[in-house]
Amino acid sequence: MEVGVSRATEPPARGTKAYSALGVVAALGLAVLVNVGAARSYKRWDLTSAQLYTLSEPTKTTLRGLSEPVEVVVLLSQSDPLLTSVRHMLVAYGAETSRLVIRYVDPDRSPAEFLALKEKYGVVAGRTEDGRVVADATILVIKGERRWFLTSSDLVDASEENEGRARPRLEQGLTTAIRNVLGGERDTVCFAKGHGELGADEPGARGLSELKFRLVKNNSDTRIVDLGAPAPPADPWKGCSLVYVAGPQTPWKPEEAAALGAYLDGGGNVMLLVNPVIDAGNKRVVASGLEPVAARGGVELRQDLVLEKDKSRRPPQGIGETFLGAAKAHAITQGLTEEKNPNVRLLLVLAQSLGKLPGSAVQPSELITTSDQSFAITDFLRDEPPAEKRTQDRGGPLAVAMAAELPKPAGSAAAHGPRLVVVGSATLTQGQNWQEPGLRAGAYFIESAVAWLTARPQIVDIPQKPAVVAGMRLDEKSQAEVRSYVTLYVPAAAALLGLAVFLRRRSTEKRKDAGERRRSA
Repeated sequence: MEVGVSRATEPPARGTKAYSALGVVAALGLAVLVNVGAARSYKRWDLTSAQLYTLSEPTKTTLRGLSEPVEVVVLLSQSDPLLTSVRHMLVAYGAETSRLVIRYVDPDRSPAEFLALKEKYGVVAGRTEDGRVVADATILVIKGERRWFLTSSDLVDASEENEGRARPRLEQGLTTAIRNVLGGERDTVCFAKGHGELGADEPGARGLSELKFRLVKNNSDTRIVDLGAPAPPADPWKGCSLVYVAGPQTPWKPEEAAALGAYLDGGGNVMLLVNPVIDAGNKRVVASGLEPVAARGGVELRQDLVLEKDKSRRPPQGIGETFLGAAKAHAITQGLTEEKNPNVRLLLVLAQSLGKLPGSAVQPSELITTSDQSFAITDFLRDEPPAEKRTQDRGGPLAVAMAAELPKPAGSAAAHGPRLVVVGSATLTQGQNWQEPGLRAGAYFIESAVAWLTARPQIVDIPQKPAVVAGMRLDEKSQAEVRSYVTLYVPAAAALLGLAVFLRRRSTEKRKDAGERRRSA
């Protein structure tokens, strides 16, 4: 009888052991590499329905451009409902830069540290009825001697609290605060006045107060220069980083345009939003007086009215004077071109077309254009506008916004030459573009243009997050209903349910007893 040795009982070969050891070492090495890669490539996903912690491009640009540490001190207690949201947002900020020093100080648990901050920075604090410490500043942003306070109202918009909803403003508040402590020379944006221009202090859908508010919050000064005053300043644009002319209704005088042109030649920056100026008889578009200023950048103000006939770019009502413009590739229009964002909407109303002056040494770039179905008219009767293009009318596509950079003045040490942006309509700068979500592209265009003109980071204007449910608001009637439910309806329902269960058990037990008696019999 032969006795065989099973292969399963044979000792493993040395090669097999070596391969196993190498596999273990390789697995350990792979695990180390994965951990190192994960540590260097931080990634987090925002799964909130409103994308509350997804940062905008202006915020990312600000954080990535930090060259020195900025300290953020959060003065919120552990019981404050804002603390969780602030932590999540600051984690997202920390993922973009290592120069943000974040510190949390609980006024209730660290009273000595909070008292020291209160004395150093002038934080006003008090106590609630339940003993909690509250401060007027919830977050301090500090860089050297510069500081910026954020209150609860800067972080949450509670204007819809009557509906039990709140609108988060964490990113707007934090990024604005960081921008304001970075220092550097402040810009001065001068708004022209005296020819029916849109008012820099005028609120509402038509005024420029929304733009002015964002300029001030982003470390810029503003000044209104009234050229129509009884004694206008001799050198009106002295000290201005940017001159902003929005929607003149009457022509500028030649000497006023010459002074603005001299400012541009000397290294200044100008933004012209010149809608068509109509003559007294409402029959023709006349010169605005700003043509010599635009000509310095090679831009021709054509003194006409654009009518859009492409049905996809205009509303059904009207004659085509209201239309959607298409953005062309430029530093100002990043993210606004239809190739990158097909849903972009640049709404213009009553615009004149622009052209490139032949023979000009400066070649401007087109920023916004119309469709090839559009045309522009120079003479018309308002009651009888042309329905179709006439022989004398200029055909599309037409440029309605242009930008140009002029040569640097002799001896200038500036990083770039004087810059000029010309828009054939003032619609894009009106307050409605910031107030209505559907018109946000216009606001973004203006902010980008201001940033390009002054060679500064884009204005921190982050789109509003949607309002979220923040709690319930109960009136006296609702409170009475809640009391009735708690003290009467809920206990009564529980009692009825208990009675039903009790009766069912009694019925089941009786049937069971009857069955047992029959079986016994």
